[in-house]
Amino acid sequence: MLHKRDTFEKKKIYANFLFQNKSAKDETSHTELILSILGSKTPVVAFTSMLSKDTTIGPRAILKYDHVVTNWGGAYEPTTGIFTAPYDGLYSISCTLMSYPSNHVHLEMMKNGQRISILFSNAKTYPQASQTLHLILNKGDRIWMQNHNNHNAKLHDWKVYNVFSGILIKDL
Repeated sequence: MLHKRDTFEKKKIYANFLFQNKSAKDETSHTELILSILGSKTPVVAFTSMLSKDTTIGPRAILKYDHVVTNWGGAYEPTTGIFTAPYDGLYSISCTLMSYPSNHVHLEMMKNGQRISILFSNAKTYPQASQTLHLILNKGDRIWMQNHNNHNAKLHDWKVYNVFSGILIKDL
């Protein structure tokens, strides 16, 4: 006889199989299918993205995290660097920053064009900064990281230091 845990584990394996064999254009429908298989009522939205190499961004430019590790729900767009909330809800949004030793960097976390926080990484070493914010977002709200300075900023990375991530904690 199967216990509830065994049944859930089989559903989880099947859901992971579906996710691994999805096409990019069908990600939302696959996510909905996985949720129905798992019996979840809260939508799954989660992304983690990184920089794949040392990156220079222009003054006031949006940082485009090009190495996408996770993008459940397809809400992060690596070509623009923007996360768009697909549901009203409570989200946790995080960012880590490591500058290149030749310069200091200020990165702003932006919501719909308004700064909501700022990170700083100094020059001459490899210091790291990080922040996590818990935000109430409305469907369609946009979050991104951008260079705060009026000069170029160089960030040090090889898929390990500079991270932009978020997750829907609870839909509202």
